[in-house]
Amino acid sequence: MRTRPLAISRGLERGLRGLKAIDSHAHLEELKDLESCLRRAASRGVIAVVTAGSDASSSRFALEARSRFKELGIQVFGAIGLHPWSLRELGRDGIEEALDFIEARAGEAVAIGEVGLDYWLPEARRDGEGRRLQREVFARQLRIARKAEKPVVVHSRGAWKDCLEMVKEAEVEALFHWFSGPLEVLKELLACGYCVSATLALDYSEEHRRVILNTPLSRILSETDSPVRYKGRFNREAEPADVVDVVAMIASLKEVGLEEAAKHCLNNAIRFYSLPSELG
Repeated sequence: MRTRPLAISRGLERGLRGLKAIDSHAHLEELKDLESCLRRAASRGVIAVVTAGSDASSSRFALEARSRFKELGIQVFGAIGLHPWSLRELGRDGIEEALDFIEARAGEAVAIGEVGLDYWLPEARRDGEGRRLQREVFARQLRIARKAEKPVVVHSRGAWKDCLEMVKEAEVEALFHWFSGPLEVLKELLACGYCVSATLALDYSEEHRRVILNTPLSRILSETDSPVRYKGRFNREAEPADVVDVVAMIASLKEVGLEEAAKHCLNNAIRFYSLPSELG
C-alpha cells in the first residue's frame, strides 16, 4: 500500500509565520550556491544550521563556517567527525590523520558527528574486516566525545543495535540522525535518554514515520541532511530551508499545532547541542 503524503499547511512557502526553526543536521560544504541557500532558509524562519563533518576537510569547513556566514541572517554551527562512508577511500593513514584532527579540535565543535556504523555498505554486509574497522573508528570517536564532553550525532543504518550498545557503553549524549530502525531499538534508545531526528523522508517512508509517531516531541529534532535527494514531493536536492516542511510534517503526523511542533524541535536542538540560549 502506497504511503499517503502528510499535510503541509498552505502558505508555508512563506515560512513559519513568526516561528523559528533550526536545521539540526546538514552538510553545507556540499551545497551548490551555499549563500543563496542560506538566504532562502533565513527568509523562511530558519535561524541556525548545524553542519556536520564526514572527514577532515568537511570537519575543517564546519569549524570555519560559524564566522563565514554571520551577515546572512542565519547562524551556522559545526560538528566534526569521520563518517563510515569515508573510511574505504581514506585508507589507514587518512583515517588516522582525520581522527587526530577531530581529537585536536573537538573542543571547538558543538558535537562529534556524523559518526557511526553502516552495515548496508558492500564492504560491511558480512561480519568481517569492514565492520571491524567501522567499529574501531566509531569507538575512538566516542572516546573523543566523552573526553571533550560533547554529544555525538550517530549514523546507524543497518547497525541500529550495535550503534546503541556502543553509545551506551561510551556514556555520551546521542542524536540518532534520520533514525528508521526497529521499534524495539527505538524504545531502548529513548529509555536511555537519547534523541532522534526527523527528515523529509516523513513524506514517504513508513519506517521513518513509525519512529516519529513513537517518539515524544521532547526527543525529536528537525533536519534536512542537505543536500541529500529525497523521494516523493521533495524529489530534488534538499537545502536548509526545507526544514520548515519537516516541522510541518511532524505537526501533521503527531496531530499537534505547527507552533507546538516548531517550539519543541527548536528547543530540543538548542538543548542537545548547547547552542546559545538567545536562539530560543
